[in-house]
Amino acid sequence: MNQEDIEHRLEPLTAERLERFWSDALPINDWWAHLEAIEPDPAAPYDQYIDINRQRVRRIQKSLQLDPATVEAAQAAAPGTRWLVINEHWCGDGAQIVPVLDAIATASAGRIELRGLFRDTNLDLMDHFLTGGGRSIPMTIALNADFEVTASWGPRPFEASTLVRRLKSNPETAEHYASHLHKWYAQDKQASIQKEIRSYLF
Repeated sequence: MNQEDIEHRLEPLTAERLERFWSDALPINDWWAHLEAIEPDPAAPYDQYIDINRQRVRRIQKSLQLDPATVEAAQAAAPGTRWLVINEHWCGDGAQIVPVLDAIATASAGRIELRGLFRDTNLDLMDHFLTGGGRSIPMTIALNADFEVTASWGPRPFEASTLVRRLKSNPETAEHYASHLHKWYAQDKQASIQKEIRSYLF
């Protein structure tokens, strides 16, 4: 099914539907508890990445330093701002990005609330926010107090996306592109994530 077909069959994203998605989503602390508790399924090929993503999340939560500009933006956010992130625990980009979203929401002193929703059981929402026709995650949707979409961002920073496209286009690097990507994240220290969140979600 191409993107035009997907868009044709989708129900409109009314405020009422978005409020239901929000109600079904996990508050971010419950999301992290779920990540810690989940047992990877050997029959699910992507579940092999859950353990390393747990380690990535813990490391970022321990070491992350928000830029002053990010803290300022968080504290100036409109009251009632909601960030709904569509993700899966096996997603490596999600392990790098969602802890940053969480830290920004915390820095907002109650102005921003963050919740997580699993992509594979919410495709009717995911398909409104495709990237190049694909269901790429994490995808963060910003909602206002009236459950209207004000912005969206994902699945990764522009520089990281450019790197991935270049690596995948080269047969010598395509198979191991993920290791290069996570080295980039480590060197960037979440700076690009913060910059793009400020540009797209505020």
